[in-house]
Amino acid sequence: MKRAILLANMGAPISEPDMKVFLKRMFNDKAIIYAPTLVRSVLSTVISNVRYKSSWQKYEQIGGSPLQRSMKKMAADLQLLVGDTALVSAVYSYSEPFIEHKICELYHAGIKDITILSMYPQASYSTTGSVQTSLDVMKAKFADIQFQFIEDYFDNEQFIQYWVRLIQQKIDTEKYQNPTILFSSHAIPQSFIKRGDSYAEKMQVSAQLIASKLNLPYTLGYQSKIGPIEWTRPYTVDALKALSEKGVDEIIVVPLSFVNENLETRFDIDTELIPYGLNDLKLKSICRVFLPDSDEILTTMFYSFLK
Repeated sequence: MKRAILLANMGAPISEPDMKVFLKRMFNDKAIIYAPTLVRSVLSTVISNVRYKSSWQKYEQIGGSPLQRSMKKMAADLQLLVGDTALVSAVYSYSEPFIEHKICELYHAGIKDITILSMYPQASYSTTGSVQTSLDVMKAKFADIQFQFIEDYFDNEQFIQYWVRLIQQKIDTEKYQNPTILFSSHAIPQSFIKRGDSYAEKMQVSAQLIASKLNLPYTLGYQSKIGPIEWTRPYTVDALKALSEKGVDEIIVVPLSFVNENLETRFDIDTELIPYGLNDLKLKSICRVFLPDSDEILTTMFYSFLK
């Protein structure tokens, strides 16, 4: 094989020591912390040492992140479509196999035509920006590698169809009569928006396209913020409160910014948000759409990008 296709995501730790590495790499990433190298180095060391045990406890509560299992399944399904024309692998920014290490391995195996498929449907400085940073390092190291980076499909017809089908299946299963969709997406710092990040605009487009296909009311919130700085609003928990105050009693939570189950879906939504809605807000009916490990519509869409 002379070509490789890499499915790129942030990754997930599989042990407590991996958790420290994960945090260290994340907070040392200039796409995450927009600060000088020395500041990031010090900050990432402090955060990883202070937070890795408590962060790992969350992973233990959900039985470990399903992200890597899902990524391997998606890569295997895409490999079936690609056949022997290319090698398909899953790679990560913050856990093994690291993006840079895999590219080095491929290069030394004689593969210099590499396509990277982002697993972030709505590109952002903090996600696809991180992948691009890794690619820039590899371009500087291996000038003869030909890279193609596919980083946005937030309004792709098949991506919209994927969500429409999953949401409709959930409506049918729950026997909802007039549900409201609460799209929940990973928050990003407001400072990114001020620097020109169009992530929030893309999220709005995705949400509107999906909701219009289903002819359902919707709202969009942002979750999983960390630290004292201002993040994209409204926060999902506040959006949920607002729906409750309006008397909405059938709510379907849709993790719009993700294509894999992960800590943000299994812990932040399932362990915190849904119980809050049921127990504190006393909502009659609230559920969320679960993400399959792999999906034919998404795999077919990825395959179409390669032609």
